[in-house]
Amino acid sequence: MRKPVVYISLLLALIIGYFAWTNAMAPHASLAKSPIDFVLSPEELLLAFEEDEETANKKYLDKVIEVSGKVVKTEESNGKTSIYLDANNPLSNIIFQLEKSEEEIKLGDQIKLKGICTGYLLDVILVRAIKI
Repeated sequence: MRKPVVYISLLLALIIGYFAWTNAMAPHASLAKSPIDFVLSPEELLLAFEEDEETANKKYLDKVIEVSGKVVKTEESNGKTSIYLDANNPLSNIIFQLEKSEEEIKLGDQIKLKGICTGYLLDVILVRAIKI
């Protein structure tokens, strides 16, 4: 009586593990063709989080956001490029982690990016970003 239950449980665990693994390893869809949920300036996006982080999280978290602004810093880490856009705040910026670093972006450039908002930790972070 116990052996069939053990074998069935093991089989179910393997099936669930297989689907979890294949889902986790699937490549993310590029944002190039993803519709934009919000178009904001760096100042508007940062202000929304500074004024009411909980409401901003409900509105912007996991949404595709387009932001245009001036590059104040670029950073390379673990093969990923992060672009910092000026939000007229000496303590905070809007940070885009680029999906791919295809072209050189320089300090002072005016650029338009879109990415998925992951939240606020003194800076607003957007990941899987692409230059538009």
